[in-house]
Amino acid sequence: METNLLGIALLVAFLTWFNSAAAPMWLRWSTHFGAPLIAGLIYGIVLGDVPYGLAVGSTVMMVYMGLVAVGGSVPSDLSVAGYLGVAITMLAKQPPEVGLTIAVPLGTLGVLAQNTKMTTNAIWVHRADKYAAEGNTKGVMLMNVFASQIFPFLMLAIPSFLAVYFGAPALEKFLAAVPSWVLNILILLGRLLPALGLALLFQQIFNKRTIPFLVIGFVLAAYLGLAVMPISIVGIAFALLHFLYTTKKGVGEVAKAEETLVDEENAVEVKPHQAISKKALNKAWFLWVTFGQICYNYERMMGLGFTHSLNPIMEELYPTDLVKRGEAMTRNMAFYNTENTWGGSIAGVVASMEEEKAANPEANADLISSLKTALMGPIAGIGDSVTQALVKVVLLAIALSFSLQGNPIGVILFVVLFSSYALIVSRTLYFGGYRIGKKSIIDMLKGGRLQSVSEALSVVGMMVLGALVSNNMNVNTPLKFTIGQVTTEIQPILNSILPKFLNVVVFALVYWLVKKGVKATTIILIILAAAIVLSLLGVLG
Repeated sequence: METNLLGIALLVAFLTWFNSAAAPMWLRWSTHFGAPLIAGLIYGIVLGDVPYGLAVGSTVMMVYMGLVAVGGSVPSDLSVAGYLGVAITMLAKQPPEVGLTIAVPLGTLGVLAQNTKMTTNAIWVHRADKYAAEGNTKGVMLMNVFASQIFPFLMLAIPSFLAVYFGAPALEKFLAAVPSWVLNILILLGRLLPALGLALLFQQIFNKRTIPFLVIGFVLAAYLGLAVMPISIVGIAFALLHFLYTTKKGVGEVAKAEETLVDEENAVEVKPHQAISKKALNKAWFLWVTFGQICYNYERMMGLGFTHSLNPIMEELYPTDLVKRGEAMTRNMAFYNTENTWGGSIAGVVASMEEEKAANPEANADLISSLKTALMGPIAGIGDSVTQALVKVVLLAIALSFSLQGNPIGVILFVVLFSSYALIVSRTLYFGGYRIGKKSIIDMLKGGRLQSVSEALSVVGMMVLGALVSNNMNVNTPLKFTIGQVTTEIQPILNSILPKFLNVVVFALVYWLVKKGVKATTIILIILAAAIVLSLLGVLG
């Protein structure tokens, strides 16, 4: 029994870690979001009782049917709830209903591991910055795929192994031993760190002519509570207006006089060049759909994964010129976050634009960053809605209908169909984006409208950034003062001045440091120190 328990504990540890942090994204759609159901089948086979495993997995899965991870934010870690919670329930031979009382709390505690991963992964991002600047594609790959798994393995695999091998009470004692002040510091750090990624993004897409749209995006999110998707739609409308009025005769002439538009006579000459090979594009697409989110972190989100996916393209476009390769890789290391499957369209467009940039060095590189920023919100909105709220729910419903009858075919269909969906849709959109992006960039280069298009995209990017400052940080103060019988809370006063006031203050301070040329690693240390001090003093929570 000891040997059998050891093997089961190792299996649970591997599955919990792998499906939460390391699985290819096209597979993770099914193995993570269907974790309890899949775990029930696997452990049912291992323990020799498939109907019991499917019953436990189905019961736990019911709680998470409608769970949608928007922007990577989830209230529970499904891998911990599924692969660990279901295992402990089955090993204890508890009724399926009891599995809920075990799995749900474990899933909630699993968010701690996710927050730690999101925080510590920034370490590898900054190592990758160095490799990207050198044009070192291997170094970027190592940081994205392998280094990013060190802390998740420590936070997920080892506790899961101990929980199964020594029992649930050992896990409870371990978590209870962690001081609350340590958890509070980690929570505050997770709220402050996004300011660095957003500040770096602001520096990259900065355009003084479009700054008012940053304010508009923030106001729509902070005052009206709009999400990124509707704000992106409004931003696209503003961008179209901006483009029309800056290229229209009369208004356009004034803009040209101010040298804000490129005269068609001086437009960049489109030089003939060798297109990226289909082999390189296939490799780049597969890297994106597989490793685009593996080093997910609070500072850059998917920035490192996106850069890693471009490795085959960078090596082909710049086989010997490491300086230009480094410049191209560095500009793609910026803050980036979208939905993986539908986000393949953006990756394809960027591949096309990088191809044109390599052929025409005079082309505006800022256009690539602006386009990524402008598209990531709308594409994420579509992708999250279709992939998680529609495809996942329908396939899970089918799988559950079989599983509740003790039939494992539903789980198998779920994994196969969901993975096929991710691979087929992402590849189709990737190559579609490449073809469309290539045509669009050639038209812009020939037409002399590059500056107007760049500014129009900056409009959307600024509005999305404003929304992210409002929605992606949740900095509050618990401070309050009591004078006599009257207690005054500070946060409501700040909210009356400006909703999300402290978000703006933190973002502005971090951007000021970025603008002063302070290294990102130094800023992280400053933020960490601030989180420790302000949390312990009770200034921020």
